[in-house]
Amino acid sequence: MDALIDKIRRGDRRSLARAMSLADKAGQEAQALKDRLRRSTGNVPWWGFTGPPGVGKSTLIDTLLGMLRQRGCRVGVVAVDPTSPVSDGALLGDRVRMMRHAVDEEVFIRSLATHRREGGLSDATLHCARLLELAGYDPVLIETVGVGQNEVDVAGVTDICVVIVGAGYGDDIQLTKAGLLEIADILVVNKCDLPDANRLLNEVREQLVLSSSATSGQAVYSDLTKSPGGTPDRKQASPGCTPKGMAPEVVGIEAKSGKDVDHLLEKLLELDRAARQPQQRQRHKQTRVLSEIRHSAMLVCEQALEDRLVAPATKELIAGLERGELSLDQVVRELSVISCQLSVEREPPRSGGRRLRTDG
Repeated sequence: MDALIDKIRRGDRRSLARAMSLADKAGQEAQALKDRLRRSTGNVPWWGFTGPPGVGKSTLIDTLLGMLRQRGCRVGVVAVDPTSPVSDGALLGDRVRMMRHAVDEEVFIRSLATHRREGGLSDATLHCARLLELAGYDPVLIETVGVGQNEVDVAGVTDICVVIVGAGYGDDIQLTKAGLLEIADILVVNKCDLPDANRLLNEVREQLVLSSSATSGQAVYSDLTKSPGGTPDRKQASPGCTPKGMAPEVVGIEAKSGKDVDHLLEKLLELDRAARQPQQRQRHKQTRVLSEIRHSAMLVCEQALEDRLVAPATKELIAGLERGELSLDQVVRELSVISCQLSVEREPPRSGGRRLRTDG
């Protein structure tokens, strides 16, 4: 493992690609790599790009890559594509849109399939981004699969979250108002050459003002009721770099032609500088690890629940529910407790470590 890490740090692209394939698998060797990466990275800000399908995320990243390379940056990209529910394969089309950078030794693009994971990312996203950071790429860009209102996992992973919307979707705000607007550090309106662009820009700005006012009011009320001194902490930060209660900046661009993308890049670099401050780095590391713990725990319990559902003893619970002897809540609680206990028992303890007790 040490030899592989040393090669990656020296810029060996073949070793980097091999490590990314390993990080997408299970097993002791893969786990050892992931643990090593967790300890060895966390100093480079990650830029996340998310939004509905077809708004131009890949086109925007392709344009930004060219501008960042002109500034002398070595850039790493992790692009996530949807997995087919039929074949379990993925087209990996995001990488195709960035092919002009494929021959650039200072750019590394890795495409990943979601493998049906919800939230807009894949299970290997964090590990591949950490590998890019280890290899000296700075910044690291992460593009999510096309997402809907509630697929906001990228906010818990990246330091800077860019939400992209585009004109021509009809009720454009409906695509973003339930979840995506709240996680944005910068909100980009792409395809501003289309007739509906100005209307969309105005709608987004109005929605953000209303959202930030509501958030600010809730934060003040919460702080006044919970803080011993009754003084709200207005410097409390959101998951990204935009202060809580402050609306993110809205930038209109044309990604395909590159119009106004330079202005967007300046805003991103400004947030990048803020994200490199020690306090911000520590906070983002903690947020990222908490997101990783939460997702991993859910996967383990979900698999244990699936195993439990096909077990013969579950038939008694189902029969009790059908006869009205048990409520649905009782059955769910019973299955959840048993499944989580089974998942902990299935996980072998690390050498020198202790197993957590689940019997109270």
